[in-house]
Amino acid sequence: MLPIILAVAWSCSAIQDKPPAKTVEERLKELEAKLTNLETRNKSLEEENQALEKRIADGKAAKEAFVLQAAAGWVRRYAKPVELTGKQSAELEGLWLDWTRADLEKPADGAGWKSREEAIKSKLASEQVPKLARAVRDEQERMAKMSLAGLVQMTKIGPEHVPAIEKAVLARIAFGEDTLLLQAHPERQVGWLKITGTVEECLPDLASVLSEAEQARLRDAIAKWKPQK
Repeated sequence: MLPIILAVAWSCSAIQDKPPAKTVEERLKELEAKLTNLETRNKSLEEENQALEKRIADGKAAKEAFVLQAAAGWVRRYAKPVELTGKQSAELEGLWLDWTRADLEKPADGAGWKSREEAIKSKLASEQVPKLARAVRDEQERMAKMSLAGLVQMTKIGPEHVPAIEKAVLARIAFGEDTLLLQAHPERQVGWLKITGTVEECLPDLASVLSEAEQARLRDAIAKWKPQK
């Protein structure tokens, strides 16, 4: 009998503790609050998507601007010394547009650059080919002289010694007389390490020009740039 009485008592207690049913108005308010929350989240997602789309669009626009600038820049750099016609300029700029866009996806390898060099050559008249090669060589020589000037200034070598240093260093660098596209001949590119290495080779020839202190400063500066083995 006792278990039955306890069960009845528990049932009565549960019935008394049960919260009252919500009114229709309360349920409508809850539903409205949920809808408002969903709308807020949806708006936030839309704003995030718009911001992402803008970043993507801006990135594409920046890439395209770079492509246009690079292609036009190459043509401007060599149009005068090579005496390019309007038709040649347009065709070469078109080639560089395609190449630069392709390189942004996957950079060309050595064979690809050699093929591009041949494509450039095919757009030029026979008398224009050596003009482009000379312009490329002159550009390399100017870059080499700028690097030497920087090294001389860094090591506080007297400016009166610059001509002798340039003469000794440039005589040892093989610029190449038939290069139309430096990327197709990486071994001919004159970078900083090549300049400093050549200066080091020339130091014995410059012993009569530079003091021992100047030579020591050059050696110390060059040592800092040597690749670590």
